[in-house]
Amino acid sequence: MLTGFDPDRPGKHFCEIAVPQGAGPGVVAESLCCIRNGDGPTVVLTGGIHGDEYEPQIVLRGLAASIAPHEVTGRLIIVPSLNFPASQTGRRIAGADGKNMNRVFPGNAGGTPTEQLAAVLGQQLFGLADLLIDAHAGGRDATVVPMIFGFSNDRCKVGPAALKRIMESWGYRYIEHVGGIDTTACGAAFRADIASIEIEGGGGGRLDPSELAIMRDGILRGLAAAGVLAPRLTPIAFQGVHLSVGAANQVVAPAAGLIEHLCRIGDIVATGQVIARLHPLAGSTADAIDIACPKEGHLLRQTHSVHVAKGQFVANTGSAMA
Repeated sequence: MLTGFDPDRPGKHFCEIAVPQGAGPGVVAESLCCIRNGDGPTVVLTGGIHGDEYEPQIVLRGLAASIAPHEVTGRLIIVPSLNFPASQTGRRIAGADGKNMNRVFPGNAGGTPTEQLAAVLGQQLFGLADLLIDAHAGGRDATVVPMIFGFSNDRCKVGPAALKRIMESWGYRYIEHVGGIDTTACGAAFRADIASIEIEGGGGGRLDPSELAIMRDGILRGLAAAGVLAPRLTPIAFQGVHLSVGAANQVVAPAAGLIEHLCRIGDIVATGQVIARLHPLAGSTADAIDIACPKEGHLLRQTHSVHVAKGQFVANTGSAMA
């Protein structure tokens, strides 16, 4: 699956992630970048687990091209687009098997194409890592504020206190505290006692230069705080908020219809506040259904889709922690 990968080779080299059998026509390969310089931590930085999350793929490819070995202490492994069969078609998931890569970790080297690619990370790279950083965006169907969350325990090489320090170095306003899912990249890493961080931000099926810059600068600060990269940017003292996000913070459509958002992501909204309207798709009435916020907090995500089905995600909040 990996051709020419030598994690102990000094300097910087690229290797090929070979295409799994049956991944689809026109799909060739993706590159993995490994930069090794002396003794220090190993950080694995990934993007493109969902093919329609464009921002991480651009940012990580730029970092792989621009980071020089002398800037690194230890080892930095960068995979700009792990799910390249999906990213090459601009789709969230690969058409060959229709599986969500971020629900099949730690992967299966003998499984479907998506499971095979997840195994490259889950079975071949996890064991090298002190810290996994998995970069996401909202994709075509959602917009997300720049935010971050992570998982660690006392058995991890990067323990909970160190992970908190690294996340607070990012320069982001929002740090989420959420329950982990074992079959995500971060969840599988945590099960293996490897600290992990997930980045979110942007989306909506378009690219915003400011969001690309926010993601790039946050990663640069985070890598510096992790001790694997020489600082390029001035550190920013954390002035944000830690947010709790659970089932009570989720907003879904009560029926099929057309969503009109009444608030912007990042707004602080109150419990019971009407944050969206659901307009009917048919019938003799134009009466809309008001959708109220179930739990106060900062509005973190919104669907970018106007047409929604009953039960489809509309938005979610994060409630400030004491």
